[in-house]
Amino acid sequence: MSDVLLKTQGLTKNYPVNGGLFVKSNKKVHALDKVDLTLYSREIVGVVGESGCGKSTLAKVLMRLVEPTEGTIHFEGRDITRLDKRQMRDIRRHMQIIFQDPFSSLNPRKKVLDLISEPLDIYRIGTRKERVQHVYRMLDIVGLTKNHADRYPHQFSGGQRQRISIARALVLNPKLIICDEPVSALDVSVQAQILNLLQDLQQQFGLSYLIIAHGLDVVRHISDRIVVMYLGKIVELGDCEEIFTRPKHPYTQILLSSIPGNHQESLKAPIKIAGEIPSPINPPSGCRFHTRCPYAFERCKSESPELRTDEDGHAVACFLQ
Repeated sequence: MSDVLLKTQGLTKNYPVNGGLFVKSNKKVHALDKVDLTLYSREIVGVVGESGCGKSTLAKVLMRLVEPTEGTIHFEGRDITRLDKRQMRDIRRHMQIIFQDPFSSLNPRKKVLDLISEPLDIYRIGTRKERVQHVYRMLDIVGLTKNHADRYPHQFSGGQRQRISIARALVLNPKLIICDEPVSALDVSVQAQILNLLQDLQQQFGLSYLIIAHGLDVVRHISDRIVVMYLGKIVELGDCEEIFTRPKHPYTQILLSSIPGNHQESLKAPIKIAGEIPSPINPPSGCRFHTRCPYAFERCKSESPELRTDEDGHAVACFLQ
């Protein structure tokens, strides 16, 4: 994993708050705040955190579906932050995204054949006959058959629709696939099947994944590294097993203690968290987690801890470490 595929520096995204028809507002939603992230070739990185922590915004900004407020995005060493639409069109051939809800992300008026072949049509890859054969191969790879090609999305189960979305993302042979909570809309029994499929495809095609999820348990068995986000910031980042066996940030410890049956020596008793996640419009001063942290002290209220990395590559933003 020595080749850097994707790298962000100081990535920030603020959304303006609409004060109403006749009311001007200077308020902003601080969705991402100076996010530094590196993704290596053939690596799987899981991004976890509560709703509203900026996970989905990160996915959209990386794809330039939403423009960043500040910071840079480098893909294969190329700064793609300010590329125009035509230039980004070429980049997106190598970067694909799978959304949370496969039903809303698939056009209900199109058959599966047309849904999967659409990227091939856009980039004018092969003849019509070759595109159809390629779609059949993709369907077979994701566990469907060519008989499914003439059906519409509503004729499939949630798990099958997500397999169709995966086939569509895979059809251009991308280098990076961003998965925005790919299993959260599925039954628990189907979630494992989809995660296993993603893992098999990663090994088969040498893909890199950025997998966004709510909980650590979802990404544990598929990720090489895990990023923990809270209110727009990365609070901990490290090797998957390091995060599970030696969590350093109190928020990570709380996430781990909330997993049913997760009894490990590093967490002798469940850690309770107080209150609700603060509003991203008016985030707390200092450490953003201090309003809910059971270990917070005065310094946490006024100073924001930097993300510091140890010799093992385990990074944490906490004054207690």
